[in-house]
Amino acid sequence: MPYRVPKSRLLPPRTAREVDRRRLHEQLNQGFARSPVLVLAAGAGYGKSTLLATWPAVWLTLGEDCSDPVVLGWHLLEAYTHRAHGGLEAVKAALERGAWASAGEALLEALSHLPAHLLVLDEAQRAASREAVALLRTLSRLPGLRVAVLTRRAAPWEVLGRVLGERELAFDAEEALQLAEAIAPELPAFEVEQAHSLVRGWPLGLRLLLRAMQRGAKPEQAFYAHPDPAGLLAILLPALPESVQQLAARASVLGELGPEEARWIGSVKDLEPYAADLLLEAVGGRIRFHPLVRQALMTLLEPGEVRNVLSRAADTALQRGEDVRAAGYLLEAGRLGHAADLVLKRGEEWLAKGLTYTVLAMLEHLPERMLHTRPSLRYLHGEALRQAGRYAEAEQVYRQALEGGVERALVGLSRLYLDTVEPAKASGYLLAAKVRFPEEVAPLWAENLLNAGRVNEAISLGLDGPRVWLRSGQPERALQELRQWQASSTARAPQNHREGTLLLALLEAVAGDAGAAETAAHKGRREGETLGSPFVVALAEARLGHALLAQNRWPEAKEAYRRSLSLSQGGPSRLRVEPLGGLAALGEEKAFGEMVRFARESGDAWVEAFMTLVAAQAHLRRGQPFAMPALAGIDDPFLLALAQNAQWQSDAGGLLQRYPFLGNPTLFAPPIHRSRRLLWEAGKLNLPYHPGVCVEIRAQGVLRVWVGHREVRFKREKTRVLLALLLVRDWSKDALLETLEVSDGEFRVLWSELLNTLEPGRPSRAPGYFLKPYGLAQVPELWVDLWHATAEEALPFEGMDHPELERFRAAWLQRLLQKYRQSESPTDWLRGLLLEPLDEDLYQRLLPTDLGPEARRIYQQALQELELEA
Repeated sequence: MPYRVPKSRLLPPRTAREVDRRRLHEQLNQGFARSPVLVLAAGAGYGKSTLLATWPAVWLTLGEDCSDPVVLGWHLLEAYTHRAHGGLEAVKAALERGAWASAGEALLEALSHLPAHLLVLDEAQRAASREAVALLRTLSRLPGLRVAVLTRRAAPWEVLGRVLGERELAFDAEEALQLAEAIAPELPAFEVEQAHSLVRGWPLGLRLLLRAMQRGAKPEQAFYAHPDPAGLLAILLPALPESVQQLAARASVLGELGPEEARWIGSVKDLEPYAADLLLEAVGGRIRFHPLVRQALMTLLEPGEVRNVLSRAADTALQRGEDVRAAGYLLEAGRLGHAADLVLKRGEEWLAKGLTYTVLAMLEHLPERMLHTRPSLRYLHGEALRQAGRYAEAEQVYRQALEGGVERALVGLSRLYLDTVEPAKASGYLLAAKVRFPEEVAPLWAENLLNAGRVNEAISLGLDGPRVWLRSGQPERALQELRQWQASSTARAPQNHREGTLLLALLEAVAGDAGAAETAAHKGRREGETLGSPFVVALAEARLGHALLAQNRWPEAKEAYRRSLSLSQGGPSRLRVEPLGGLAALGEEKAFGEMVRFARESGDAWVEAFMTLVAAQAHLRRGQPFAMPALAGIDDPFLLALAQNAQWQSDAGGLLQRYPFLGNPTLFAPPIHRSRRLLWEAGKLNLPYHPGVCVEIRAQGVLRVWVGHREVRFKREKTRVLLALLLVRDWSKDALLETLEVSDGEFRVLWSELLNTLEPGRPSRAPGYFLKPYGLAQVPELWVDLWHATAEEALPFEGMDHPELERFRAAWLQRLLQKYRQSESPTDWLRGLLLEPLDEDLYQRLLPTDLGPEARRIYQQALQELELEA
């Protein structure tokens, strides 16, 4: 495993349990019933670990290194290895490349089969970071998982769930008496109660005070609540021989130690007789000092001696190959120069292992003068910021490194603009870096050529992979390869939004399944939110827009594109290209010109052509004209073929044969009626007849019909009623004749008008395509709003007077009202009141809300109209 997780962190501490805390156990059970995450936030010594150590749980004690989400990911992986029984390969692969947000999603999926269980995170205050909280938030979505976060400070964990603080965790009088009975039974009850009052229920303070009272100390002579180290030593030291005091002080510097450290610390077995006095915890063959005891004992040592112990610990860690832990010891010892040199020596290796936030934390501990005298540290800082997705900060730090004479910053800036897909900005830095680092820059140069649309040149330089296949006109191959990478435990997809979930979302929208594209886009957004990266979230929203556009869900696609555009403000030019192209596809006039401008500013000719064709095909599917511009500098055969057949007229059949995925709902799919007509003409659709048009019927509100994107009207009102009845349900001929009150001859006239209106140019003896015997056929070319969830919620068949339609409308109204009544949103309640102005329940619910005045107006107006109130 790339990161060694100490086994002692996976075991609960073995501590004394003299008090039965049933009261608190009940509180925990009640808390978990309301929230899957409980944060037990109280100072040291409130019995948090002791309390949860008795529960069956997956246990994890966190260290400072766990503030790095990749390290926390390795700890979670190790904790669940034996419970998951395999299936964690994707998690491991993601962690190895530093993709901690992806690892969180993969862990969520891998553990989905586990039964309900508890996860305990002890000493969580050590790992407090936004990223660690974000990773835990992802994991907390696991069904049946309960998480107990034990921390001395509620922040930042309180956002995860309900907080239990010191007031809940403190001993009550009964628990205080139980503790005294266990460790100092000779003390009278009133003195125990006095001690309990003095320490204000603090469990550790009560334990120490009772031991002092055993030795003759008076409660009022001891301390109040939380003591300082000197006060704590006054209680601890009388019970310890001087030799034990010194040994304990040296051992406490490390906080936790086992046989390896004991070789140079001293015989820790000498501490065993005093384990109760020192509050030592036994964890997997190692001993651990309580944080307050450690803080107090360390004051017995001279600063130089503390530094010596930490330095020796650093040397030992280096000998074991634990260089990250060694750097931590050096920083704690104040040996900043040595720590800086170690970071400089190992930093790139740590970054390659994905320990981005570990490197960032170490660099933040170093003073500015260290970075000034070691300018290469600035390059490392830039690399870490870039890997964390903090592109603007990374750009600034790279430039500082460049000014300090670090030529590798040229490579860093090149990588930065590859990440943001800005080939115009990258090219100058790549040219400069190519002279100094030719081998390292060669693949970067090839990728930049790809980003600029010069695909064949990139391929000639040996570049391959899904993005190459996509931009070289092989989207199906790109999709299949990326799917294999996603499913494989051995293949390693490069870490970046360019090659991960969001590329999968794009490829699914182009050549796969638009529903899968939507799922991948949502997953990508969650990863971006977990990372705290507006760049990734903005790109995820654009890819969500593409998935919705491929499904012809126009209003939802527009909302996604608008969110993406809003998030992309202040980001690189390339980030705005896709949402602007999507808005252009939906008919926004100025968006297309803006898309072209930003694509050219970033230097990406391929994406300009790509989004131009997305816009063209969306206009075609919506039945609207689009002036197709010439595509310059593009050698993608797929895009060129689409451009040559933009109206699907010259070689449309051949296009479908070469790219069969265009017959499915995808970004570049022609209108479904056109592709299916072509397939029918080619003999690949087993139908006697295909009309070659699409039909859209909107029945909510006034009944309206479009055929081939043109609205049609019926000559006879009864033909319109006939269509409305067919929308309600299937019929027999006799039932239709009776319901319409027409003769057989008149019915044939009505049926013929309906059939010929929906299928203009139909051969006289051809069977109906949209109509089956006395019902509507469920075919892809027919869209009916009553069959789909839409934002429109008006009552159907407005203005049509027929008993059957009235019954359908009444049932529809009741379903709609039921939906509004079950909602928790006052806005929905108001919608319900608009439909049923005298609904007393909705009216009373609305009165205390901000919508109360509007509800009162609607209600009063209805009463007046019915002359029930003057």
